[in-house]
Amino acid sequence: MNTYHPHLLRTLPTLASALLAALTAPAVLAQDELPELVVTATRVPTPIEQVGSAISVISAEELQQRQIRVVADALRDVPGATVNHSGGAGGITEVYLRGAQANQTLVLIDGVEVNNPDGGAFDFSSLLNLEIERIEVLRGPQSVLWGSAAIGGVINIITRRAERTLQASAQLEGGSFATWQGSASLGSSGDNYDALLSGTWLNTDGWSSGSAWRGNSEDDGARVGTVQFKGNLRPSNDLKLNLIERYTDSRNDFDAFFGGDVRPVTDSDEYADNRQNLVRLQGKYTLLDGAWQHLLGIGRYDLDGKTYSFGMETFDGSTSSNQIDYQSNYFLNSAGAAHTFTFLIKDKEDEATNSYFASNSIHNTGVGFNYGLGLDEQLFLTAGIRRDFNDRFADANTYRLTAAYRWPDIGGRLHGSYGTAVKNPTLIELYGFSGDFQGNPNLQPEESTGYDIGWEQNLLDRRLRFDLTLFNNQIDNIIVGAGRSVINLPGESTSRGVELSANATLSEDLSATLAYTYTDTEDPQGEELIRRPRNQASLNLNYSAFEQRANFNLAVQYSGSSTDLAFDPITFISYPVTLPSYTVVNLAARYQVDKQWQLYGRVDNLFNEEYEQVLGYSGTERGVYVGARYQF
Repeated sequence: MNTYHPHLLRTLPTLASALLAALTAPAVLAQDELPELVVTATRVPTPIEQVGSAISVISAEELQQRQIRVVADALRDVPGATVNHSGGAGGITEVYLRGAQANQTLVLIDGVEVNNPDGGAFDFSSLLNLEIERIEVLRGPQSVLWGSAAIGGVINIITRRAERTLQASAQLEGGSFATWQGSASLGSSGDNYDALLSGTWLNTDGWSSGSAWRGNSEDDGARVGTVQFKGNLRPSNDLKLNLIERYTDSRNDFDAFFGGDVRPVTDSDEYADNRQNLVRLQGKYTLLDGAWQHLLGIGRYDLDGKTYSFGMETFDGSTSSNQIDYQSNYFLNSAGAAHTFTFLIKDKEDEATNSYFASNSIHNTGVGFNYGLGLDEQLFLTAGIRRDFNDRFADANTYRLTAAYRWPDIGGRLHGSYGTAVKNPTLIELYGFSGDFQGNPNLQPEESTGYDIGWEQNLLDRRLRFDLTLFNNQIDNIIVGAGRSVINLPGESTSRGVELSANATLSEDLSATLAYTYTDTEDPQGEELIRRPRNQASLNLNYSAFEQRANFNLAVQYSGSSTDLAFDPITFISYPVTLPSYTVVNLAARYQVDKQWQLYGRVDNLFNEEYEQVLGYSGTERGVYVGARYQF
């Protein structure tokens, strides 16, 4: 299952020596940089060094360097994140944060919650990198600010806006598996407005969804198209209006699941058609020279899907989520102390209809308050509380505390957080999916309590930064499968571990990032939670040449062995199996011909590693892609 590469092992000592020499060389970069701001941790722009929660940021430049086409591929390099892809080019792709379930991670796109209102988890398979400005990954229980589903954390995807009077771009690439992808954008920006219209499409024959070494050979392709509009209007200095709409149409082939552990997935003529649409209108009004902010937003997320087998429709479902939120921020500075008061209220209704049950819905209203205190630019504290009023479950109270303390003289920072979160059962868990899966209307919400503490250190004139964080999360009433239904499992599930991240500026042209996560999980019965590797690591090396016109990126991703479940095809009784460890290496290069033209290419899974992240489903097969981009 794993491919051995002795030449890589022989080069490691040489590479380590080169990195050490580069780090100890004289500094060549200016260190007067503006602080990086994040919004997900406090819901207001905050310098990242003032945040007590564990948070990672992926920039647009990093996405371009790695030539990320599907957003989930970028999340593989985030400490604490596990990405599981269910085979084929368009197979279901889920993200776990700190060992929590995929449906216990909240996903936002430009302020709209996009978790499936029916099934709970967001499927990243059709989320293409279309004009993404940054991705913020906030880890730990976050219900105070973000409500249900934020047990493992929050993934916040923020798209870019137009920045020039007139701007346009077009891109086309092709490669292995008869893959073609194109994108284009057109935008304009002025003193009182900006607007950007963009679109992308992907078409590929793909590879077998079921692992080829288990006897599967039929290619399973995918087709994804996305169109997005993002606009801002500023009628006055105190008023700003935002509109975002993003529509995605996708089709992906998949193989039939039969169970067992020899060939659990078998070639078949099955596919799914899905349509997603999100829209959000937000107004922001400020008073008292910006000291008092009011934000009112209205959003909606729709997801419609059908599945087919041998030309026959087997499932038809439609879900929607209506979201209204109001947030008020008040900023007060006095005598070396900075105070931030945030009040928020959010009303959300999820509704679903499918082939197996009539329309059902869940309505929830959350009211929260968060207070932030900064003292002498060194100590930063937050405290928050929230109450959620639900029409189907008992009302829930959650809270969160964070702290960060900076030692500028030694370049160190201590950070930590403690909080609680809640996750409501999904409509599928309550009402079922088909005759083979019956819902349980007596389910209760899952509840969690978690904390983390970490140390961040800057060395060598800030050319080397590392962060070591310990975390622990406990979940009560976890919902698990029981035969052909689900139940709340009595007792606690635990997830604890270590997250390590490091960034090094080795020279003006060479940089490196490293991430490592150790995760120890256990359900109330003492068994390891499935699809959570204990050990995960990634290394990214990025090199620029020819006066920054050329860029080369090497990405190495390692995943240790993990446990999954096989199912007896007759009795449907499950039993554990082990998924072996694997290492995937990706290469990417680009060359800026002039101000308008760029040529690029990449190789995914350079050594064609055979691996599975979900039992029976193939990982990414080796592919070579080349393309060109034009912009002005």
